Amino acid sequence: MHWTIIGGGIQGTTIAIKLREAGLSIQNLTIIDPHHSLCEQFHKCTNRIDMPYLRSPIVHHIHPDPFHLKKFAKINQYIHPTFGRYQRPQTEMFMDHTHAQIHNYHLNQSHIQSYVQRIEKNQNGWSIITSHHPVIQTDCVILAQGCHNEPFIPSVFAQAKDVCHIFSDRFNSQLFSHSSHVIGSGISAAHLTLKLLKLDKNKTVHLWMNKDIDIQHFDADPGWLGPKRMNAFLNLSSHEEKLQIVLKERHKGSMPHELYLRLKKYVQNKRLIIHKEKIKDIKAHYIITENLNISYDHILLATGFKSSIMHQSMIQSLIQNANAPLLSCGFPKITHELEWLSHLFVAGGLADLELGPFARNIMGGKEAAQRIYSAFQRIHHHKEVS
Repeated sequence: MHWTIIGGGIQGTTIAIKLREAGLSIQNLTIIDPHHSLCEQFHKCTNRIDMPYLRSPIVHHIHPDPFHLKKFAKINQYIHPTFGRYQRPQTEMFMDHTHAQIHNYHLNQSHIQSYVQRIEKNQNGWSIITSHHPVIQTDCVILAQGCHNEPFIPSVFAQAKDVCHIFSDRFNSQLFSHSSHVIGSGISAAHLTLKLLKLDKNKTVHLWMNKDIDIQHFDADPGWLGPKRMNAFLNLSSHEEKLQIVLKERHKGSMPHELYLRLKKYVQNKRLIIHKEKIKDIKAHYIITENLNISYDHILLATGFKSSIMHQSMIQSLIQNANAPLLSCGFPKITHELEWLSHLFVAGGLADLELGPFARNIMGGKEAAQRIYSAFQRIHHHKEVS
């Protein structure tokens, strides 16, 4: 049985390692990802904003053993491997560990650098049509392409000059020295602001937020990692209610307390000005609000990504051509094992209503890997019996 994972980010790689641990040979595994190397986008994003430590604790990583990263830190004698009481891992160490596991499980051998355009069901399984490769035939498919594919640019900035999203492909590092204004209210905006302040000791930076600072230790309450909350969530009959819970409980646009304290220090030193006024217009290199009219050099957007996962062409092709079932709220109708169609599985945002608020995070990848591993055992046992 051949398995193909679409998406070679943190979640796709986590699932690949779990399947390799379960006995899947490298010859029977394909990972399709458009980047040059696996987990490249995660590395690029954290590096671009100078995130020294991740938000998640040290037990959240791509290896099935929860203490594997801790052991890795000890063996390799990292200085200050974690931060704070939640033991947030050093980002560089996390990536070193990730690349070591990719190497150990020979995952680069299975990586095809390409975009998936559509997926078609056939008598022998699935055909995957890509942008730069012949048609790939496979028995089982896992959709782990993630949700961070298209940066979100608020309409007021769409036509403005000298404005760039921090995660845009058009971004270049020279913009750091030319930019004094950051738009955003979450962890990326906070890290980016701190980076600009650190790069130029004489610069005053303006951070524009559309709400009060929301202090949250993690992306969602850790209670969602336990059975009590998740069982109650899964027992809800209304899909719309489940979706609203996921949106409410996922702490979008928030930051941990230590980041808030670092920003506060710069505010006290008068090097950082935090604005909480709604931006009404951008005109002739001026930011215009109800009460302010401030000139800008360059603006960097840290406004997250578009929620466009269900509109991706391969998702639409599955809905239209393979009759992939949808719930009333528009999300995939999937099983406990995250199976959407026969031998086609989902992870990340596509599994929001099965995995809850942590579906899109590192731990969501681990839970998805565990459930798909159960399906892997079932499918291979059935094949052996037949």
